[in-house]
Amino acid sequence: MGGNSKAWWLCTDFTDSWTDGSSRTGSVEDAPLKRQADSAFAHAEYRISNHVNKFDRIDAILALKRAMQTRLDHLDEIYNLKQYPQSRSVGWLGLLESWGVIRQRMLRRMRALRNAVEHDGAEPPTFEECQDYCEVAWWFLRGTTPLLTPMTDMYLYFDEGELSLDLDYNPVKITATGAIWPEMLSDAEVSGWTKIETRFDERSGRMTPHDAAGDGTLYVSFVNSDPDCVLPFLRMAFRELL
Repeated sequence: MGGNSKAWWLCTDFTDSWTDGSSRTGSVEDAPLKRQADSAFAHAEYRISNHVNKFDRIDAILALKRAMQTRLDHLDEIYNLKQYPQSRSVGWLGLLESWGVIRQRMLRRMRALRNAVEHDGAEPPTFEECQDYCEVAWWFLRGTTPLLTPMTDMYLYFDEGELSLDLDYNPVKITATGAIWPEMLSDAEVSGWTKIETRFDERSGRMTPHDAAGDGTLYVSFVNSDPDCVLPFLRMAFRELL
């Protein structure tokens, strides 16, 4: 934004915050992908329930992996998981875990098992183990379904002030306005705080932040479009969804 922006650092310890007036899109984005994941899971459940031999178990594991991957592809389509540098080192499952959405250990184990069965000719898991993996996949699908209707805006309240947030995900952009206390903001980098780009305020003719009316707080208007700087806001949005 050139001369009409300035970097500040914002305290984003929102542990004790709460939200109100949040909204999300009205329907699941790209519903066919949801149906594909659900169909693959239903097929796995059928093969386990009607288990006869190891080929049923192999087919069930492959279908469970297909259901999981389809859901990951669906989430990537909505949130563009590839835009986050962290995803290159920890993968999509690790990224979702860092966002507080899932726990990935058993999901990674199931994916490795599927590869061993399909590509290396390994023995499939036992019937009981297949039931366990089916339950893991069920929880993964159930736990991530709310994310298919993304949060689009929310009001964040905390002891130090309030922020109105508009959220875009692909590409990511958090647009915020609100009032905060001066101690939440620094014009020099602070460890653990989040970098923001404040904007020129046409109403006052000044760069935000500036003094708000009489209560000692600062009016702020900023955008975060750096994937490395949006995590605190994403966690808040996903906390509302989950």
